[in-house]
Amino acid sequence: MANLDAVRETVIKGLENYLNVQVIRSNQTGEIPKYPYLSYTITTPMSADNGTWGEYGDGKARKPFTQTWSITAQSDNYGESLNLAVKAREWLDRAGRTYLNDNGVIVQSVGGIANRDNLITLEYEYRQGFDAVLWLMDELPLPGYGEPGQESEDFDSVIEHLTVNGREYHRTVT
Repeated sequence: MANLDAVRETVIKGLENYLNVQVIRSNQTGEIPKYPYLSYTITTPMSADNGTWGEYGDGKARKPFTQTWSITAQSDNYGESLNLAVKAREWLDRAGRTYLNDNGVIVQSVGGIANRDNLITLEYEYRQGFDAVLWLMDELPLPGYGEPGQESEDFDSVIEHLTVNGREYHRTVT
């Protein structure tokens, strides 16, 4: 099973360290941080069927999937929100790639920055945001792999004899 909490923590920690602002999940109750800050919504936690399962020699089956994030920079100053959004986008698009890859997160695409301003009673909250698509791996253990009393799959084995539709085939070594 994909560790979605680890993915979320990796992205948040990286953004906070790079931007030096707080990163919070959108649409929740509680105190709003001081401006500026970044908020995120994971709009698609796991995409539908992005490939096929593959079995690997480490006893695990893996299948790729994508996860879509909506990221918004928020401030009481237009320029500050725009600059923060640009910097966050640059981190996902280039500066943070090594850190993310080292933690099992691959950025598939980063969208353009768009205005997401919000009128709060008599004043504006300036919001600039973009979407990013992460490419991740779902992971399951292979049945019987490494369990006591069971043989693990030998991925280096060779088929010596094979019968297909009544016809026999034999491995020949030249």
